[in-house]
Amino acid sequence: MNDSMMNSTDEKPATRRRSSFLWFSLALLGISLCVLRVAVASQDGAAASAEAARTLWESIGIWVAAFMTLGIFSFLYKDNPFYKVCESVLIGVSAAYWMVSAFWSTLVPQLFAKLSPTLVKSYAMPSLTPSETPGLEFALALVPLALGGMLLWRLAPKGQWISVWPIAMVIGVTAGLRLVSAVESDFLAQISATMRPLIALETTTDAAGVATRSFDFWGTVGGFVGVIGVLSVLSYFLFSIEHKGVVGKSARLGIWFLMITFGGAFGLTVMGRITLLAQRFEFLFKDWLGIG
Repeated sequence: MNDSMMNSTDEKPATRRRSSFLWFSLALLGISLCVLRVAVASQDGAAASAEAARTLWESIGIWVAAFMTLGIFSFLYKDNPFYKVCESVLIGVSAAYWMVSAFWSTLVPQLFAKLSPTLVKSYAMPSLTPSETPGLEFALALVPLALGGMLLWRLAPKGQWISVWPIAMVIGVTAGLRLVSAVESDFLAQISATMRPLIALETTTDAAGVATRSFDFWGTVGGFVGVIGVLSVLSYFLFSIEHKGVVGKSARLGIWFLMITFGGAFGLTVMGRITLLAQRFEFLFKDWLGIG
């Protein structure tokens, strides 16, 4: 008991020292970057004139964005209050932005304009085109209005089961639409891409307008690789037959195709994140510090 109390008392000063060192490092980094910014601006007359031409609000926005970026980067050291503040601001601003965007892009033109087109045209959307069937659109708009009201019942202290019905309808309609689009864009597209001639021919037209067809080597190789890859991957997921002999070898080849596909997808994702990181560094050095 005494040992645990002594360990907890020893950990508190160490935690304070780490926190103090973190804030001192952040302050020192900010001061260093400010000094570097002033030095670069004083040496480069063009950069100084461009900075002077910026408006006050643009400068404030750049500084706020820079400190937010540094706050997110501070998580690489450890979890700290500066990072938590920046994270909360990011989540709050994103939620507010999407709420306002959904209000003006969905609720106003798709719901309010159907219920009261004259009022929306006068105060919100002057370019609103009058409908040819306002009565029908008014009746249809009552359905999402009722479902939205039922969904807000989730916040009520009693009768929360009412909100289950619109949630079920949203999930069902979304699943149905996504299923149809997925079947058309992924499933059928993959089947049609597989059912192509193994021997690829290339059509060229000369100056006289005469079309000639020639053998396309790489197109033929791609066709054979596609067919072999599809059959080997399907054999890997064929569990009704024991993976021995020809089926086993084909399944092992299918594993190679799967790993190459997953590796390419993962590499593409990583490169996308690296692009975002490079954009943040470009913003810090170019827009904030004026370097480059």
